[in-house]
This record gives sequence, C-alpha cells and structure tokens, in this order.
Amino acid sequence: MTLAVIGAGMAGLSCAFALQQAGQQVAIFDKARGAGGRMSSKRSAEGYLDLGAQYFTARQPLFQQQVAQWLKQGVVNRWLAPMYQYRAGQLAASPDAEQRFIGTPAMHSPLRAMADTLECHFNCRVSTITHTAEGWFIQNEHAEQFGPFAQVILAIPPAQAATLLPPPLTVTLPTHLLQPCWAVSLQLSKATQHAAGGIFVKEQALGVSWISRQNSKPGRSVAENWLVHFTPEFSQQHLEQDAVFWQQQAQHALCEILGLANDSISVNSALCHRWLYAQQQQMPDSNFQDAIAPGLWLAGDWTRGGRVENAWLSGYELAQRIQHG
Repeated sequence: MTLAVIGAGMAGLSCAFALQQAGQQVAIFDKARGAGGRMSSKRSAEGYLDLGAQYFTARQPLFQQQVAQWLKQGVVNRWLAPMYQYRAGQLAASPDAEQRFIGTPAMHSPLRAMADTLECHFNCRVSTITHTAEGWFIQNEHAEQFGPFAQVILAIPPAQAATLLPPPLTVTLPTHLLQPCWAVSLQLSKATQHAAGGIFVKEQALGVSWISRQNSKPGRSVAENWLVHFTPEFSQQHLEQDAVFWQQQAQHALCEILGLANDSISVNSALCHRWLYAQQQQMPDSNFQDAIAPGLWLAGDWTRGGRVENAWLSGYELAQRIQHG
C-alpha cells in the first residue's frame, strides 16, 4: 500500500525519497506549485531570488554524504562570499571556517531534483485526513479524496499539522514554536560595490537579523540585489503591514548597515514575502520522533531545533524507522 507525505519541503522530500529508494510507493501532497517549502526561490527577470533559507551547512556524516551527491549532480554549490557582522553600529568582516552550501541555480534545486523522481500532487491543499479499517484517506479543499494509505507523514509546521489531526486524536503540538519572518528583496539601480555576501545583524533595535547580497551566490542574478530578513519580534509586531512599509524598512536598514545615506540607493524593484512559520528559537518541549497514532507521523526541522540539515535528517531517519518497523 502507498504511503502519503503531506509537505514538499526538505523534511517531506527527504522522507519520501528515502522510502522510495527502499522500494516503497509514496505520494506527496503540497499546497504550493512546486517543491521547496521554506527553501523556495522566486524567479525574476534577473534570476532566482532566495527569500527563505539563505544557505545550509553539513555537519552530520549522513547529510555530508547527501550534500556530496548533490554537488556531483550540480544542484548544489558552495557559497564562498565573505561574511560580515553588524554590531553596535559597526560593520566588520567576520571570517569563519564554516562551509556554506546553496542550491543552484535556485535554493530549491536539490528539492526539485528529489521531487522529479516522486509522485507529487501540487496545488493540492489538504483539508482533512481520516482513518478507517481500509487505511488513511486524504481529502483536499476541493473534496477530492486520495487513498487508502498505509501511513501518513505530516511534514509541515506544527500549527498546520494541528489542524489536520483527526478526532478523537488529542496530541498537543507546539503551535507557536515557529515564529514569523518578513523577507524583502531589493533590486538596486546602482550597485553599492560592497564585498559582503552575508551580514549577521546583532542589533535588536533595527529589527533585522540577516542581510545578504544575492548576486554573490553562484548562479544568481548579475545585478546587485539585497535580501533583508526581519527578526521574529519585529515581524510579529508589524505582521499585517503592507509591502510599502516593508520596503521602506528594508531600505532604511540596508543604508544604515552599509553606512550609506538614506537617499543614496535607488530600488528598481522590490519583492516582499511573509513567512508565517519561519524562525525557531527553542526546542519543542516533547519528543515528536515517534508515531502520534498508528501510522501517523510528524517530520520537520522543528522537531530537532531548526536548520536545513535537521529537516533532511528528520525525514531520512523517519523513513528508516518506518522501513524497519
């Protein structure tokens, strides 16, 4: 019998790909138009723009092996641009020995490579899951039904997973674990010529956590483009503000951090995106590695404390548990 994975981000695809490699039949469901989740990139006239995850690291041997395979496939590359830090009003180079990787030509490229080998149902927003004597069934918002499935993996943020838990199942999920993040991409008319690839912002008053020069990444736009990630606190405080507000905030922050006059940069185009479930600042109180009901599982970076590597490990290790009982 087929297994179902809800969510085509890194955790869901890692799990589905490993299960299929082991000989299982797997179907993936996702509300988006394609694979990626928080690793999705937007296509623009100048090239892909990364609005979510900016890079990832590989510290665990199993994930290092996977990244080596992606490098061979050409869907991942090393990001060698210099890192900077902004603290107490000062911007300074912050070199380290960290190896950073990005998808090529877009952040979602390794996920799309996995999805291309799988049965995927995109533009399919799951509304309910139910269990009968035949197995698990999935229904989408258009009342289309899929199944039966032997097992279902919810590889989505806990707040979304909580809405799908079928009665009488009562599992308390950490629905507030993932906090929002507003992201703003600024395409500049004239390059600043700054050397920074990424800037870690350590000044809470700005409401910004990270800035990166997207054209410093292999395979991206030649024109200078800056991505601004706002902190969870500032994003939550201004959650419903419009794109005009966020563009103004991003331009102001960029000028202040790079030491430029407010009127010294001109923006050709701006793209604003709100991630409702993005940043994680603590571990969940409970262990969600085991089935929450017979045949019903959770997967995601959030179960392990965040990060792309943990998303992959969450899905891969869950596939091993399912496969070996």
